[in-house]
Amino acid sequence: MAYDYHKIIKACIESLVDNPDALLIRQIETDQEATNSKDLHFLVACPNKMLGKLIGRHGSVADAVRTIVNVRARDERKRVHIKFEALEETADEANN
Repeated sequence: MAYDYHKIIKACIESLVDNPDALLIRQIETDQEATNSKDLHFLVACPNKMLGKLIGRHGSVADAVRTIVNVRARDERKRVHIKFEALEETADEANN
């Protein structure tokens, strides 16, 4: 059974932020590469002001999200790596 890791990650983090629509979750490798590999890599991008909530103090929230996702991935003998990054802000967003 193949799990939808994108959906699992989204379920873990969307309640942590004020605007879940601003989150961008992408798998870095293609589906073919993911099928052949034991490691899956995901990128979670959000506006800079939300990044602190997703990472948490000393990375505690980010580590918890990674742990939850990897518990599910263990059933498929896979490891999930999640990288958190800030989206580039436009000049209008920076002024608000």
